[in-house]
Amino acid sequence: MYSAMERRCIAILGLGLIGGSLAFRLKSKGHRIVGFDMIEERMQTALHLGAIDLAGESASVAVRDCDFIFIATPVGVITTIVEEIMDYTSPGAIVTDVGSVKRPVVESIAALNPPFTFIGGHPMAGSEQGGITAADPNLFENAVYVLTPLMEEPVEGQGLAELADLIEEDLGANVMVVEPDIHDEVVAAVSHLPHVVAAALVNALGQTAGKIPLALALAAGGFRDTTRVASGLPELWADICLHNRAPVLRSIAYLQDELEAVQEALLTQDAVGLQDFFDRARDLRAQVPVAQRGLIPPLHDVMVPVPDMPGAISAVTSLLARADLNLKDISIVRQREGEVGALRIGLGDGQSCQCALEILQAEGYRAYRR
Repeated sequence: MYSAMERRCIAILGLGLIGGSLAFRLKSKGHRIVGFDMIEERMQTALHLGAIDLAGESASVAVRDCDFIFIATPVGVITTIVEEIMDYTSPGAIVTDVGSVKRPVVESIAALNPPFTFIGGHPMAGSEQGGITAADPNLFENAVYVLTPLMEEPVEGQGLAELADLIEEDLGANVMVVEPDIHDEVVAAVSHLPHVVAAALVNALGQTAGKIPLALALAAGGFRDTTRVASGLPELWADICLHNRAPVLRSIAYLQDELEAVQEALLTQDAVGLQDFFDRARDLRAQVPVAQRGLIPPLHDVMVPVPDMPGAISAVTSLLARADLNLKDISIVRQREGEVGALRIGLGDGQSCQCALEILQAEGYRAYRR
């Protein structure tokens, strides 16, 4: 059984948002972190930022003598990475991935019959931003972390217990063991479809903007927040959707059913039908947990009306910097009614958001939470 006080050697292959966040967090817990990324600049950045202790010359070099190996690459290359490291990984090592699609990964690796323990994994946390510079050591706090062991491995297997302990003790996440097929069906609905829909909404706006350019200028506030995941890496999301093709297609069909019902209600001027549509959505949304982290990160925004004068923005940010608050995002909201000249400050969690609110209000700002 894994001990939280024991220093382990952990390899992280892929140093983007998830891999970088794993590296920062696990290194802060005292583990020795060996990192590798195909992009040399990203690997050197990870070294410079202190996310890793050592950069491997290759994936096969990085994994030698490691106790745990996290593969944080795009879904389409996970199996290739496993093939590459098979002859260099200790039989006692525990290898896992962080891909958001599990069935094809688990099935293809099971067919390789690796000499080590492989356990599929998926941290249900993320961001529309990417890369090592967007990494956050607190990304996994209170998040659900799904594990999908190889089909033939018993749920109570020793490797599974050790990995689960590492995740819960050192990452602060909540482990859930799920069958690969069930995982893929659920994430298609709660993550993959929302990314498709966000992109479709933005592209639909583009059609309106082609006729009425003013549409883009008016698409601030709620529209921008609703569609923020459309800012994700296009190549990453194409890869994910293609590898989870059947569940995503089913989720799209469910969405089409709902949209057709709304379309029919509008065509027939069915007010009762429209109200039922919105009522069902409100009731279902109320059942979604609010206390745990998810694949689409929550917004923690503070709005601060500021005068249009030099130094107004730096006065606000300096106040928050003195309190050691990490600002995740900052923008000026000019277009939304009631928020003209407001500074929108995005923070990483609710506690930081509340702290910022109290500081600003104490200094006389009409700050409020959105």
